[in-house]
Amino acid sequence: MITPTHTLKIITLLVALSVSALSAAEKIEHEGAEYWIYRIDPKKEKLELFLGEEKGKPNTFLKLEERLNRKGLQLKFAVNAGIFEPNFLSTGLHISEGKTIVDLNLEEFKKTRESEFTPNFYLKPNGVFYLLEDGTTGIVESSRMKTLKPASPIRIANQSGPLLAFNNKIHPILTRDSTSTRHRNGVGVTRDGEIVFACTIHDRKKGLSNLFNFSTLFVEKLNCPDALYLDGDISYVFIRGMTPPLRESNWFGGIFAVTTAKGD
Repeated sequence: MITPTHTLKIITLLVALSVSALSAAEKIEHEGAEYWIYRIDPKKEKLELFLGEEKGKPNTFLKLEERLNRKGLQLKFAVNAGIFEPNFLSTGLHISEGKTIVDLNLEEFKKTRESEFTPNFYLKPNGVFYLLEDGTTGIVESSRMKTLKPASPIRIANQSGPLLAFNNKIHPILTRDSTSTRHRNGVGVTRDGEIVFACTIHDRKKGLSNLFNFSTLFVEKLNCPDALYLDGDISYVFIRGMTPPLRESNWFGGIFAVTTAKGD
């Protein structure tokens, strides 16, 4: 017979399991902005990198969810990946499940006038986030990617810019007093090989940050000596059970995602 005591224990266990399932995610504050944080142990949880289903077509959270549902899967976590071109292909290196879709981009941005703004991707040094088949992960300055000698094949890789931090050093072009505040998202790697995604919450009052403060978030608060900027104002994150229900997102190129069985 199930007694009230048994019922209470069952409820407590279910709550504990629920909290455990979501323990990879949290909301934190840093320098006046709030962020969603999602941590991944790549040897326990599979991170994937998706482009749109059709070449030249935009990628969105809902479109990706529909594709996954047809396979009996659903999104557990999703965030837009790096900067992309009008054809919705990445501006730089994009490797998904070992296949190179876009090659490494080491080009310099050519200004047509001195006052022209340099796009974030070309604020050198930029960088590449990569994940190997054996679960090893890292962030490397783009020009060093060709000399990288990984112990196992690269499963996913994404090039973007600027490189927010490398070896605990903030990108030299970034300044604390910058007035350019935007939504931001990025990825960092801890010394233990944990992957940490950060995305500003979608609130114009609490969810805006300049690039310097965004960089110090990774170095000072998330213990990531290496971090890479992904994108700006279009950025959005979905964490099942924590963020608002899945809805149509902005148009993206790549989407980083963790999936689970549908209904989990």
